Amino acid sequence: MHIRKSLMLVLCLWSASSTVSAQETDIQAVQRELAIFGGILEDSMRLNDSTGLFGMSLGGVEATYLYGQGAVLEVRSALANRRNRMGLASLSSAMQALQIRQNPFEAIRRDTATTSPQVASLAAAEDSMATGYRQLLDRIANIDYSLVAQSAMQQAAQSARALRALGDVDDSSYAALEQELATLRDRVNENVQALRSLEQDIRTSRATDSATNDSDSDFRAQLDNLVQAFEPVKDMALAKAAELRERSEQAEQDYALAWQRDLENFRLQLYESVCEYGSTLRSIPDDENLSVVLKGLGEDQGDNRRTDEVHVMNNTDIRECGNQVIGATILRERSLAYTF
Repeated sequence: MHIRKSLMLVLCLWSASSTVSAQETDIQAVQRELAIFGGILEDSMRLNDSTGLFGMSLGGVEATYLYGQGAVLEVRSALANRRNRMGLASLSSAMQALQIRQNPFEAIRRDTATTSPQVASLAAAEDSMATGYRQLLDRIANIDYSLVAQSAMQQAAQSARALRALGDVDDSSYAALEQELATLRDRVNENVQALRSLEQDIRTSRATDSATNDSDSDFRAQLDNLVQAFEPVKDMALAKAAELRERSEQAEQDYALAWQRDLENFRLQLYESVCEYGSTLRSIPDDENLSVVLKGLGEDQGDNRRTDEVHVMNNTDIRECGNQVIGATILRERSLAYTF
C-alpha cells in the first residue's frame, strides 16, 4: 500500500510538472506562427507557381508542432512531380530490352539454310515435297522480318513516349512522330503480309500437284524480289528506332542534370528563406528544432521507394542567421540532412 501511494504521488507530480511545462509554450501562438511561416515559404520558394489538373496547386506546406522537439514542415513541390516524369522515361528505356545482335537476313544469303523446328516438323509431314520447295519454305521460315522490324517499331514508339514525358517534344511534334511511325509500320506489315502470301502460294501449288520447274523458278524470283524490297524498309525501321533511342537517352540525361541543378537551387532557397523569415517563429523555444521534410526529394534507394529529404535546423542557429550573425551557408552546414 505504501508503495502504491508513493507511485501515485510521483505520477501526480510528473503530471503537474508536464502541465506547467506545456503552459510555458503557447501552442496557439505556435500554430499561428507556423501558419504564417508556411505561407511565407510557399511564396518565397514559389511552391504555388506550378498547377496541376483543373488549376490545382501541386505544392504547399503542412506544419506540425511536436512539444519538446520543435516544428515539422512538410514541403510539397513541383520538383517531385518532375522526378516522376523522369521515372516514367527511365521505365520506357528499360522496356527496350530487345537487342538485335544478329541480322536475320544473313540467313537468306547463305547457300544452305538452317531448318527451323517448325519447318522440320512440316518436312516430316510433307515427305513427298520436292527439295526445291522445302528450301524455299526454309528460306521463308528463316526470314524473321516481322520480329526485327516490328520490334524496332515498338522501340521507336517507346522512345517517342519518353521524349514526350520529358518535355523534349511538344504535342504537335509528338503527333507528327506518331504519324511517321504509323506510316512506317504499315509498310512493315505490307511486306510481312506479302511474305505470308507467297508462302501460302507455295504450299497451295505443291498441295494441288501443279508445281513445275517454271513455277519453282517463279517462286524463287518472287522471294528474291521480296527480300530485296524488305531491306530498305527494315533499314528505315532500325534507323528510326536507333535515332529516337539516342534522342531519348540524351534527353533523359539532360533532364536529370537540370533536375539536380533545380533541386540544389531549391535547397539553397530553403535555407535563405529560413534565415530571412525564421525570426517569425518566436514562440518555439531556442533548444528545439525546425525540421523541414522535402517530400519525394530523397536519394534513390534502388528499391523503387520514393523517399523524402529531411533537413533539421536548431532554432538557436535560425535566430543567429536571422540576426545576421551567421549566413545561410553556415546554417546549412550546422544543420542535419538525411534521406528517409
